[in-house]
Amino acid sequence: MKKQVLPAAIAAVSLLGFSQASFALAPATTPDLEIFMSGATAQDKGIAALFENLCDAGTLDVFKDNNKAGSEGKDHTAFFCTLNSTNVPGLSVNGNPVASAKVLLHKRSQGGSAQGVNPLIDGVAIAAMRIDNGNCTQQGVTNTWFCNAQGANLTNQVSDAGVSDVEPKLFTGPNKPSNAGAVDPAAADAALDVVPAAALLFGVPVSDNLYVALQKAQGLLVADGGSCAVGAYTEACMPNLTKQQVAELISGQIKRWSEFKINGTALTALTAGMTYDSGDGVVRNVTPTDTKLHFCKRIDGSGTGAQMYAKFLNNPCSTAGLDPDWAGSNLAGPVKHEVSGSGDMELCLEDFADGENNAKTITSTNPDVFNNANNSALAKGWAIGMQSTENNARVDSDPKRKHYRFVKVDGVAPTLENAFRGKYMDWVEQTIQWRKAISQDKKTVIQKIATDASSPSILGTVLNPDFVHPFGPAGYLAIGNNHPFTENLNLSAPVMPYSHAVAGTLSNCQVPVIKSSTNTSKPM
Repeated sequence: MKKQVLPAAIAAVSLLGFSQASFALAPATTPDLEIFMSGATAQDKGIAALFENLCDAGTLDVFKDNNKAGSEGKDHTAFFCTLNSTNVPGLSVNGNPVASAKVLLHKRSQGGSAQGVNPLIDGVAIAAMRIDNGNCTQQGVTNTWFCNAQGANLTNQVSDAGVSDVEPKLFTGPNKPSNAGAVDPAAADAALDVVPAAALLFGVPVSDNLYVALQKAQGLLVADGGSCAVGAYTEACMPNLTKQQVAELISGQIKRWSEFKINGTALTALTAGMTYDSGDGVVRNVTPTDTKLHFCKRIDGSGTGAQMYAKFLNNPCSTAGLDPDWAGSNLAGPVKHEVSGSGDMELCLEDFADGENNAKTITSTNPDVFNNANNSALAKGWAIGMQSTENNARVDSDPKRKHYRFVKVDGVAPTLENAFRGKYMDWVEQTIQWRKAISQDKKTVIQKIATDASSPSILGTVLNPDFVHPFGPAGYLAIGNNHPFTENLNLSAPVMPYSHAVAGTLSNCQVPVIKSSTNTSKPM
């Protein structure tokens, strides 16, 4: 047994009457309640913080798969702590009210959002990580354990709950996972309780070398009469891609970056001889050795992919939407790299920034297997991807910063303020859902997580402080249909006044507007 070292954001809220005499739970401890959750990787940091916020201080242990060194927890995580009935009203075990309970929450991230939707509707068991098989090793005196999550260390379970970046009914067309059919709306309504949780900002990430190339092309750098240093990551220094340009790039219309021209000059020609430093002291060339367009894409069933296709390709929102599942060409370009989760997305973008080969792309489907080398030639190229703003909120001097950066879309940076003002378009309303058939014991804990996920104060004080980028605060906003707002954004309790649930139920295909109400304080 050992004392937990709380993350700073959680320690800040631990003064709410938590006992300081509690102890962490070893993997051999039998839980009173075991809950299986699966789905969106974009929200892994949020789910972790929300559950940690419910734990008695000093009782939490975190278990992460170490299937990929340096990317622990990208496929599976588990959280084990003591909850009490003050923090979780109605807490019960086997139907009996209890003052406290040892609760083990499994979170499967592999496969993305659809794994928190389709298997719940169909009652299909999917792999979750065991922690009780002698497969986990404590990391020093911390509360973190690394676990082998392969073979006998996996257990097939029907998930109790799921989290998705978009509503379940959007998992059709290019969003249908390989191991399930398109979501049947009637079946979803019959099997699931679904609640909108919060608005989450996404962005368009590009490899560091492409970021600098776009700065050069758009006249932002001092050498070209601008005011920005090479790679500067402030809002004023972020380069821009239009919505149409993003759609062109991710729908496979551009084979090589030499086709991407600025005032008649190829982008690759503008950067000849340029170098940059990503903050690690290594000087790299801006111009790629491989000029093919590389698109780091999440696999079908990803909510991160679903939101990008809805926002930029109008798919599956319209039968005329553009298709993100194009063949491409490894020789001529463009090249599509299909990866599993947000951690794999980071590896994919870094592979082309640094000339590495760490990400694994999909080899076969149903079940999805990832064995293909992403960049076996160790080429340096320009890559574009998809990612939530929960990720990579670090300055250049931070050795943990991944070598990619977000760009503006239509001249607007992905900040809470810009989304709040209706200027930034790449955000969606995420959902948490659970099977109606599970026990009330489990529902009580899951519903508490879902309620907190929509709380403006918890979003503002527990989650978002970890998502402040050099260009500004990002992350989550509560939903204005459920919470009051004024014409000014309150970062301590942020609320999104715009909604995708105005004409009927939630549909992230809708153009978000501020719902008609008696509220005259609208940030227009």
